[in-house]
Amino acid sequence: MITMTDIAIRVGVSRATVSHVLTDYKGKNVRISESTRQRILETAAEMGYRPNQLARSVASGKIRMIGYLVDEPDYEPYWNTIIGSLAEAESLGYALKVLSVRDETLAERIQQCIGFRLGGLIVRVNNNKSLIFEEAERAQMPVVVVDEGVTQPFGATVVADDGPGCTAAIEHLTELGHTRIAFISSGFPQIHNGMKDIGSSREELFREAMKAHGLTVPDGYVTYETMFVFGQHIERNETVQSAIDATRALLNHPQGRPTAIFCWRDETAMIAVRACREYGLRIPQDISVVGFSDLSSARFFDPPLTTVKSPWNELGRMAMRQVVQRISEGFTPEPSTHVVPSGFIIRESTGPAST
Repeated sequence: MITMTDIAIRVGVSRATVSHVLTDYKGKNVRISESTRQRILETAAEMGYRPNQLARSVASGKIRMIGYLVDEPDYEPYWNTIIGSLAEAESLGYALKVLSVRDETLAERIQQCIGFRLGGLIVRVNNNKSLIFEEAERAQMPVVVVDEGVTQPFGATVVADDGPGCTAAIEHLTELGHTRIAFISSGFPQIHNGMKDIGSSREELFREAMKAHGLTVPDGYVTYETMFVFGQHIERNETVQSAIDATRALLNHPQGRPTAIFCWRDETAMIAVRACREYGLRIPQDISVVGFSDLSSARFFDPPLTTVKSPWNELGRMAMRQVVQRISEGFTPEPSTHVVPSGFIIRESTGPAST
């Protein structure tokens, strides 16, 4: 690797002179002739010199690299968000360092981020983030939390607005003649001391959209499941069974089964389709099913899944823009929230309401 010393020897000047030229040093007492400056720049180009960004960070206390803490990096929606941040970082002239984190490694990862002199931090961690906020404030490091349904008390929060997609889904179903529309929601709040999650937020949006269309949601037309779709419990069959049971409860409803089932995520919708087929029901001729997320598998499913499209990629891009903006404006812990609207994709799992 070509160094400033190599350039200094070639040009016949001191290393300090080369450093002043290549780092655009503005010291008033440093006087370098224009001819010498040009010779240094031309020689550096000829020799293929590249600045040592890490060394610069040691000197300035800053580096054009953003950290990304994520607790389940192999889950598709989370990875798609990372891809968005990567693309935006490149366009803004930053690098992105992704660090996988677990509860037991969280403190260590935070100290690594500080030790790397990262310019800022994007966080996609499900559990308590108070330690992150405390250490980031101590280090004067901007933090952006991404895909978090609840506004955080520190830094920026970037979240998907599920409202437009949910409204579009109900409009689509009512246009097809559906009035008996059920919802399969997240049961995780029921086992986590009532702590709301993205599923319970989507359930609220579903109820609001139904009310806006003058439709009632009978008791028992919202069921709950606790299927694991990532992490160490993903292979546990009993969690899949919870989604099957949630669907069966709707199909056996005493007031009659719904003509459409709206699910809080695509994985649940796929299991609901399977459960409906076990009852001899055709999708969508006998019952329609709608998902939420638009996983890559949704378009290849049988039938291809009608679903709300979550803006995973744009969430990552927005998070990167926000952290860079906070870097440029100077550190502030003040909270702010930034939303990215969801969309809606009609495929083949929905059709006219059966009579």
